[in-house]
Amino acid sequence: MELIHKIKEFNLKTYFTVGHSRSVKAKKNILASVLIKGISVLTSFVLVPLTINYLTPVNYGIWLTLYSIISWFGLLDIGLGNGLRNKFAESVANGDKNTARTYLSTAYAMLGMIMGAACALFLICNHYLNWAEILNVSSEKTKELTKVTAIIFSTFCLQLVVKLISAVLLADQKTAISGALNTACSILSLLVIFVLSKTTHGSLIYMAITIGAINVVVPFVASAWFYRTYYKDYSPSFKFVDFSYGKKLMTVGVMFFLFQSTALIVVATDNIIITRMFGAEEVTPYNIALKYFTPITLVFTIISAPLWSAYTESFAKKDIDWIKRITGKMVRIWFLMVLAVVPMIFFSGFAYELWVGKEIKISTRLTTWMALYTLLASWNQIFGNFINGVGKFRVGFYISIFTAIINIPLCIVLAKYTDWGVSAIIAASCISLLPDIVLMPIQYLKIIRNKATGIWNK
Repeated sequence: MELIHKIKEFNLKTYFTVGHSRSVKAKKNILASVLIKGISVLTSFVLVPLTINYLTPVNYGIWLTLYSIISWFGLLDIGLGNGLRNKFAESVANGDKNTARTYLSTAYAMLGMIMGAACALFLICNHYLNWAEILNVSSEKTKELTKVTAIIFSTFCLQLVVKLISAVLLADQKTAISGALNTACSILSLLVIFVLSKTTHGSLIYMAITIGAINVVVPFVASAWFYRTYYKDYSPSFKFVDFSYGKKLMTVGVMFFLFQSTALIVVATDNIIITRMFGAEEVTPYNIALKYFTPITLVFTIISAPLWSAYTESFAKKDIDWIKRITGKMVRIWFLMVLAVVPMIFFSGFAYELWVGKEIKISTRLTTWMALYTLLASWNQIFGNFINGVGKFRVGFYISIFTAIINIPLCIVLAKYTDWGVSAIIAASCISLLPDIVLMPIQYLKIIRNKATGIWNK
């Protein structure tokens, strides 16, 4: 009866306008993000079968693997984006516009120089790389893959620079708008691939050109607009570039760099290991199973994403009660995720057949391991957002090293000495996440109870 009474008393307008200003801002972002990400999820689900039909399952596997490999070079930003997010949020919270603008201008200058040098070096080396051999595919694709990788890498480097606008939006707790940029890219990609499927034969080169261009143009246009309107006072300028501030960005950024490295080792290497050990065609079912749980991952990310910068602000203002209350809510939401994932496993066979057809077979074992990985990664996200927001990285540094050391060997051992097939790869990723599962909550509790000492407080 009490629950029914509460439901009757619930007022949607009040829920999104009453309460702590930080909570209200987060809730508004969550509502907007649900709508935006909902469109993104639908788009991505339509995009998978459309792309497979355009490229063929084998070429789709090659495409995913190439993108995974190129994504490793995202580490070249050495955490500047996330470092900017924290420093920009701190400066704005303190009302220091000049410092915020200096951090922003310096981040653009540093990342631009890094990615420019990286792009030039890669294009030179690319002529000497045999991508057909690297990806374990027919030698007939050598020339095509050389062109494709050059296009993907060049546009990827540009993308990393222009996407710094997302760091600014996230620092300002405008996660919904940041998500809208990604959704816009997804919708345009869907439209372009649909047109390509009607006007051309499956071509990795056409895919690379169009998808790369979309991922550069959308954030570039958004940047031009935001720096002339909402963030006019912070717009990047050569006059505000100060490389002494770069050191402060790097101090925070290097730790994020380590976390990003771990994430890439745990996830992005999976495709290349599968390609080498099982063939490019096995990358497709693996990634379909991964995408199957995307709605669960996205819902949780939508809810938790605004909290990173909110934690930065609240910790700076010593509002520990708010941190405890919000984290407790996130834990309860995680348990609801568990209840949602179980039926998804049970009905996965029917869902896969309806989604991508009968041609691609995906085992229940692979689906179950992927579900477990989704839950473990989301659990880490609860406490990772807090730890990232308050800048206590030392424990995470040691965890990152441990994960980097064990993940790839564990993938290979499980793949060779079990009959799990590609399921062994995601099983290894789950095992690699276990130190985070245990140690992140411990560090969180120590910090909020003001009992963190030594590495727990660094």
